[in-house]
Amino acid sequence: MQDLNNKISLVTGAGAGIGHAICKSLSDEGSTIIAVARNTANLGHLQQLLNGSQHQFWPIDLSNKEGQQELLNRLENFSFPHIVVCNLHIPSPKKRVINTAAEEFSKNFTGNLDHLFVIMEKVLQFQRAEGFGRWIGISSFAAHTGLPGQAIYNAQKSAMESLLLNLAVEEGKYAITANIVAPGFIQTPSTEKKIPKEMFDKLASYNVMKRAGQPEEIAAAVKFFASTQASYITGINLPVCGGAQLAWHF
Repeated sequence: MQDLNNKISLVTGAGAGIGHAICKSLSDEGSTIIAVARNTANLGHLQQLLNGSQHQFWPIDLSNKEGQQELLNRLENFSFPHIVVCNLHIPSPKKRVINTAAEEFSKNFTGNLDHLFVIMEKVLQFQRAEGFGRWIGISSFAAHTGLPGQAIYNAQKSAMESLLLNLAVEEGKYAITANIVAPGFIQTPSTEKKIPKEMFDKLASYNVMKRAGQPEEIAAAVKFFASTQASYITGINLPVCGGAQLAWHF
């Protein structure tokens, strides 16, 4: 049974890895996907993975006001989504706190959130009218533990978590839920490319499962939060990290 038939899912950061897996998982449940990413080639690859011609693939740069407005305009012309998956990641400088200037922090802090405020009012109005809404944030387990050099990144993720918790409180009476998935170390094209193998293997072992997670394992959690079965679950922050929160293994 396809649980999300007649439901539209907006997935930001859909260009690769976790984004691809989320789009595929929601599509398999019958949802029409609106995939947003900057890389046109990656969106083309995603298009080959999804069955059906109803899906949308929008090459939009959400790091600037023009792109954020374009997203709103396209949604107005196509449809607003029942499900919003916030997987956008606009890279920020990797610096320790002592080396991070106030101006640099302010410039990068809201980059991954601004587009949500541009679309939020009209999306929520649509979801209220439909009697169904799901907001799912892809955060990071690192935001709960701290990670050297990731002060801006972790602050971005923490802000998103707080925003969605507030959304859960304010919109629950309209059958709109908001939940968070916090991945641990995940094997993606990006992590494999950027991290030397020795360090990759070391990071992958920092949990009780002794391996890196797979994008499909994040997508499975997203699919559950998006489903009708999760209609009474809201304000949850779910680590998908192989038990990295169990500190004894360190």
